[in-house]
Amino acid sequence: MRAAAAGFALVAVACMTVAIVGMVTGRPGDRAGWLIRALAVVCFATAVVLNIAAH
Repeated sequence: MRAAAAGFALVAVACMTVAIVGMVTGRPGDRAGWLIRALAVVCFATAVVLNIAAH
């Protein structure tokens, strides 16, 4: 479970990095930006739940 939680956390960090780079560079695509940020939040929440379940 901890490995899955770490994997989801890494995916969340990667998604947020892509979203931040997109905002800084002013790349168009509001829908894609929102989807990437939503995916990051879902992955982070899943990582937290899996980490709690592992205890």
